[in-house]
Amino acid sequence: MDDAHPLLATLAARFGAAAVVSPADAAGRPISIGGDRLPAVPLLRPADTAEAAAMVRLVHEAGIALVPLGGGTGLAGGQLPASGREWYLSLERMRAIEELDAVSRIAVVQAGVVLQALQEAAAAAGLLFGVDLGGRGAATVGGLLATNAGGERVLRLGMMREQVLGLEVVLADGTVLDLMERVLKNNAGYDLKQLFIGSEGTLGIVTRAVLRLRPAFASRHAAVLALHALDALPALLTRLESGLGGMLSAFELMWPEFLATMTEPGPDGAAPPHRMPLPGARPQEAPGWVLIEAEGGDEAADGARFGAVLEALLAEGAIADAAVARSEAERRAFWAMRNDAQHIVRRWQPLVSLDVSVPIAQMVSYVDETRRALAARWPAARLLAFGHVADNNVHMIVTLGAGTHERCDEIAEVVYAGVRARRGSISAEHGVGLDKRAALARHRPPEALALMRRLKALLDPQATLNPGKVV
Repeated sequence: MDDAHPLLATLAARFGAAAVVSPADAAGRPISIGGDRLPAVPLLRPADTAEAAAMVRLVHEAGIALVPLGGGTGLAGGQLPASGREWYLSLERMRAIEELDAVSRIAVVQAGVVLQALQEAAAAAGLLFGVDLGGRGAATVGGLLATNAGGERVLRLGMMREQVLGLEVVLADGTVLDLMERVLKNNAGYDLKQLFIGSEGTLGIVTRAVLRLRPAFASRHAAVLALHALDALPALLTRLESGLGGMLSAFELMWPEFLATMTEPGPDGAAPPHRMPLPGARPQEAPGWVLIEAEGGDEAADGARFGAVLEALLAEGAIADAAVARSEAERRAFWAMRNDAQHIVRRWQPLVSLDVSVPIAQMVSYVDETRRALAARWPAARLLAFGHVADNNVHMIVTLGAGTHERCDEIAEVVYAGVRARRGSISAEHGVGLDKRAALARHRPPEALALMRRLKALLDPQATLNPGKVV
């Protein structure tokens, strides 16, 4: 698609030069953490819902497809072209927090709002938004909704789906669907907004949302725990949840390879970006390390309770050791180590990144089994495992060295085999996109896939929206 396409001039004349980025100027923009770049195709940038709806309608009538583009933090290929007839649509000009009601505890936002901006606006009002993740500085509300993002507080506050009261959606033909209700309890017919959350822009483009906010926590306490054994993980989670009286917000398991990647020099001698939470300890000294965070309403009482629970766990032999964050800087350092995806990408390239869900009672056996299966097939295989765990999510990073990308489908099948056997999910929080579409067809019942295809055909019969993704 070149700069001379007649629709580009029409769009620029109608909506202004800022609304249309030419293929030459759009090409090369980063669109994923993995380094994918925007192809040389037009990029549309509506300023409001009316412009977005008009653009979608005109593109639809011209037989052109659209890929919705969020903050470029996707990990499943949902932002890649698949049919060769795609243009892109970004809501980066729609970043208004239209309303923040501290009494009703809601925020009405445009879909281009960046997560961190929403968090900061909520904090200024003494509130918080329930979803948090490492890509907060780039990820947008629209992208979070499209993938039903999870992140660090799912254990306590739920995934993106649980934060949504209402949506505004532009359908494939340009129709604007107003589902902008503002109440938590709403049983008036089918809950249509749920169709679009997690649909990855294949059924409609979310332009605005009514989001639920919560009172901000007055206290935050974090620690990294060294474990004696991984098989006691479910019992440890239960002990922490009960002992902390519902304050546990995060429970992040890191296998030794993960901690070594973050805290030990690389093969080339490069200095590590992070320090061990326990000074003098080595990652291999424990079979697993757990980052926990508890949040509550009374700094002094909560801190005392947090410390008492950890002391009891140490006395009982439930954990081997604990490093407690003594300041906000130390707490942030713990999370920086856990969330440094860019360092993993640099250190482990070439790699295949997969995120799966399995029951927590079977997670350790699943990772061990997968590690053995990878090594049996490829002796040079290395597996980096870490995840939220308490919400069943484990991230699996695999490298074979040279040839990794050429065998990504084979690697995925090895990783997914144990998921299927345990009735888990091949995608915990990153979506299906293009990368997992073929695997989805093998892992979901044919009746479920048939229904998904009928929904797609009903809402987008010409495959205008993000074609080739999910189904």
